[in-house]
Amino acid sequence: PLFTPSSPLGYGAAQRNSAPQSNATLANTTRQYPMVSVPLKGVLDAPHPAKDVDFNSIDVKVEPVEPGSLSKIGLHRTTPQQKALVRTWSRPLPEGDIGPLAWSGMFCGGLIADIKRRAPYYKCDWTDAFASSEQRAKTLSSTAFLFFACLSAALSFGTLFGEFTEQQLGASETILACAISGITYAFFAGQPLCILGATGPELAYTLVFYNMCVQFDVEFLPARVWQGLWTAFFTIILALFDCSALMNHVTRFTEEIFSALIALLYIFEALLSVTRMYTVGGHARASAFLATIICFCTYSFAMYFRAVKKGQLFNPTLRGICGNYGVTFSILTFSTIAYLFKEDGITVPMLEVPLTLRPSWINPKTGKARDWLINPMGINKDFPTWAIFATIIPALGLTFLGYMDQNLTSLLINRKDHKLKKPPGYHLDLLVCSLGVYPICAFLGLPFTHAATVRSMTHLISLTNYEQVELEGGGFVTRVHSVHEQRFTMLAMHVLLALSLVMAPALILIPKSALFGVFLYMGVTSMVGNELFDRIFLWSIWKEEKYPRYDYVKSVQYLRMHKYTIFQVICMAILFAMTRIEAVAVAFPFFIGLLVPLRTHIVPKMFTPEELAALDS
Repeated sequence: PLFTPSSPLGYGAAQRNSAPQSNATLANTTRQYPMVSVPLKGVLDAPHPAKDVDFNSIDVKVEPVEPGSLSKIGLHRTTPQQKALVRTWSRPLPEGDIGPLAWSGMFCGGLIADIKRRAPYYKCDWTDAFASSEQRAKTLSSTAFLFFACLSAALSFGTLFGEFTEQQLGASETILACAISGITYAFFAGQPLCILGATGPELAYTLVFYNMCVQFDVEFLPARVWQGLWTAFFTIILALFDCSALMNHVTRFTEEIFSALIALLYIFEALLSVTRMYTVGGHARASAFLATIICFCTYSFAMYFRAVKKGQLFNPTLRGICGNYGVTFSILTFSTIAYLFKEDGITVPMLEVPLTLRPSWINPKTGKARDWLINPMGINKDFPTWAIFATIIPALGLTFLGYMDQNLTSLLINRKDHKLKKPPGYHLDLLVCSLGVYPICAFLGLPFTHAATVRSMTHLISLTNYEQVELEGGGFVTRVHSVHEQRFTMLAMHVLLALSLVMAPALILIPKSALFGVFLYMGVTSMVGNELFDRIFLWSIWKEEKYPRYDYVKSVQYLRMHKYTIFQVICMAILFAMTRIEAVAVAFPFFIGLLVPLRTHIVPKMFTPEELAALDS
């Protein structure tokens, strides 16, 4: 595979394979890199002397050759428009390195490559958080925003865990699970932009496992210890034998459907939660109406502040503050409004944060809260030996669920569209989950956490700078300019999450509906950059000549393009229906996996290779 500056770090196919634009080469010299020394040989055959060559305007193209030898270097001048692409490149592919999703053919080969690839960036992962005033603002605003997003998700899932497991898992356990997982992941993960948390498929799977324990008369919490240990063992195997390389078969077709589905689920759940204010809980109509106003105003204000950053209102400093802290300002504003209405007798449901850090389950035998550390051999009775091995079967399902959630989310984060400068670490991420998440959650009696797609994408978006690019032939498109990559936000937001129990007296003043507005905001903003939504929005343009001149619009017949979009929408609708049917919701990750063979074997029979090259590149 080619390594070019326009493909950050050279991971993935080259985006630009043009021939050299001049015969300029350089005199004998050697440029030293942290991992490889590359000789640049040749003579200058250009009208300017070698000393005038600007290395910022040179395109470097590396082609790996036989093992053990150095890479071939081709140099040529680039146009000014290409300089920005050149600057996205920071390091060459280390000698002997393989791609992040390539089979190494060796035991631990992919894992070792992940560590070697990621290690040079570990220090700057922390220092980059505060390298400039702009980066400090991004770091702090993203931390504040994601804290509220993660807290509201943890409380929502914690309440449902409690209902489904008779309080053996609850809000306290869910908050603690998210905090521990996030802190561990911040220190050791290969892609610290991913956020771990409770997810819908994990909730459904926990319900199925709980019912199995009830049916076979075994204690739920000790059974989860063994399930977690088996899951950790299987996940270690996946990490050591390069099994994440299977995700190399996932294309944009699957990524677009998955990310669009998760975004729509967030929007749907936010709107459904507002609707339930009128039908569930016995709320007065005035209270439900006020909650509705708070939800949509929180969303609207957050979107307005997001737009202010790109406008001409205020000076650049104030615009930056509004854009970075818009969501936090919205939550605080409408929490204050809800408090003022409370004095007039109109109340809205507030956050229900546990006031003390103690397990949710009260042991009926002792009448006291259970111990934090679960005895895997039983709490109130001996745990049967046969059940230790019986938990292997549900552990296999949990392993696949975690594998799909983790890798699909990482793929979305690491897409070339996002122009990340630092490399991923798919195998390393799985190892961190197997050693630092599953065993700890199992022994402490906490819900298992996985990569949460929308929260992860929202984390990425909150750290991204965008630009409006004019398309050739008319129209504009929003594209990523740069991403503020670092680990501090991941660590800080989960430390705050761990401290949320201490901050409970203040957090219970925040209305739930304000966080419904945040969910709505997260769902809508995560649509940005998804070409599936771009093509769906084309349906609202009646005159085809008015279409924005996207690459696929220029190269694919309109009817064929719409046929491809409709096929994706049908797949997404089927998956969405599955999430609403409890009997099959647990199999949701498995059906996401079926999109890969569907793309490989069915879609090529419906579209030509040229069409797929444009629509599914």
